[in-house]
Amino acid sequence: MLRGMKRGWLVGLPVISSRTGKKMGVVADIIFKPGQQKIKGLLVSSEGFVERKKHIPLERVRTIGRHAVIVDEPLQNDGQAGGLPIEGNEEYGNRILGRQLLRGDGQELGLISDIILDPNDGRIEGFEISRGLIDDLLEGRYILPYDASNSISEDAVIVSMEQTQQIKAYNRGIKALLDIK
Repeated sequence: MLRGMKRGWLVGLPVISSRTGKKMGVVADIIFKPGQQKIKGLLVSSEGFVERKKHIPLERVRTIGRHAVIVDEPLQNDGQAGGLPIEGNEEYGNRILGRQLLRGDGQELGLISDIILDPNDGRIEGFEISRGLIDDLLEGRYILPYDASNSISEDAVIVSMEQTQQIKAYNRGIKALLDIK
């Protein structure tokens, strides 16, 4: 079973400077590059009259905790030199949510409802899969361990037939709670 942290739990956590102890903003999203095992960094939204977003490279993230993210300064705004530039094939985590998960033969396995990360090193552990509201309530959601060789496109994520055998139940639905077979 994966022991990581959901992307959804990470979003909204305060980002604290390790040098000053001051809150710099909140996590708005993760930044990842399809085909790589680790995230590239975090997108942080700073609070104030005008919202500004900063890209924090993973190397500057000291700790991802349950209640806050601690980062090393200095950080740069998006447009300034030294920030983490977003290249054409990188994505924010929220853009992958809701994409179809398809098996190599075209069979739909569900929709990606979240991304599971290892908070210690930023490694993507897997995708949480939703098979629809009724199935989620009755049977719970599922986890597919992440494979960097998966094909991630604008509309879908395509996984191999062998990888689908690694899909595991993630949380218990009503059937499991009531012990209904």
